Amino acid sequence: MQGEGPAAQAEQAEALAAACPEERAQYLVEAAEGWAAAGRPDRAGELFEAAIADGGQVAGDVRAYYAGFLFDTGRPEAALRQLDDLMAANPNDPAAYVCAAEVLEEAADLDGALRWFTVGLHRFFGDFGVQDITGDTALLQLVGGRRRVRQQLELPADRWDELATRAQVILLEGLEQG
Repeated sequence: MQGEGPAAQAEQAEALAAACPEERAQYLVEAAEGWAAAGRPDRAGELFEAAIADGGQVAGDVRAYYAGFLFDTGRPEAALRQLDDLMAANPNDPAAYVCAAEVLEEAADLDGALRWFTVGLHRFFGDFGVQDITGDTALLQLVGGRRRVRQQLELPADRWDELATRAQVILLEGLEQG
């Protein structure tokens, strides 16, 4: 689907959604994002709602992506309702917490973003060290995102922020040596 316009990509994703029922929700989200990029927010909204109704697996959770779309189209109250529903569902995927936090960060709700990153860390990881962070992408995204938001809020570094910084140094050193 690379190299084509967003409308063509959206059409292809819709065709894949019809052809692959086990991955239907994921393809519906991809189609919705394509239609949004193509300037068709009406169609995008329909497909996000269809993906939610489908209930299938979507990396990061469809409600977080839909919330981002709702913020982008000037409907912050509806976006926050989607995120409230997502939090109430207690998602079993750390990526849902990362995605929701990043949506709120992009919408300039830094306190909300911090809450999502922190809840995700507590829910999935609790106690961890630098080596845990460098070996787990989801943990790295949660702790790194949390540190980034805390810096934007001008909060003093805490233990998790310090671990995130140390892990980042280790990972960057590994890239330079590799």
